Amino acid sequence: MELFYYAVFGGLAAVVAALELSKTNKDRINTSTAFNSFKNNYLLVYSLMMAGDWLQGPYVYYLYTTYGFGKGEIGQLFIAGFGSSMLFGTIVGSLADKQGRKRACVTYCITYILSCITKHSPQYKVLMLGRILGGIATSLLFSAFESWLVAEHFK
Repeated sequence: MELFYYAVFGGLAAVVAALELSKTNKDRINTSTAFNSFKNNYLLVYSLMMAGDWLQGPYVYYLYTTYGFGKGEIGQLFIAGFGSSMLFGTIVGSLADKQGRKRACVTYCITYILSCITKHSPQYKVLMLGRILGGIATSLLFSAFESWLVAEHFK
């Protein structure tokens, strides 16, 4: 079964590569060197932020089980994270517009660092705080960075 997933991924990657390589110059958008530099810098930073978010995800459940928590308590922790992302996601975008997009991106980094630090504590309340901070950070990740890119592009 694992071979099937590798085959599907490889096939889709080949299709995407073929489509990209088949583009002609008239299909491509010409942008300035300054914007291309900014875009590449953005993609590098955003990829690192997304990788940090994705890489810690699979290990959190195992970490919580090693602390001795059951499925119910772990479920509550995950619901708190997703719930805080849902609640704060509705206001984070407007706060980024008012307070500044760069400041929102830096706030993401600080919030996510604090969320990761809480993972070192086996205390349930500290882990709950970390999940709430993680939800706020996720809301910032999926709004502030893209709005900053768009705002800089229009400048």
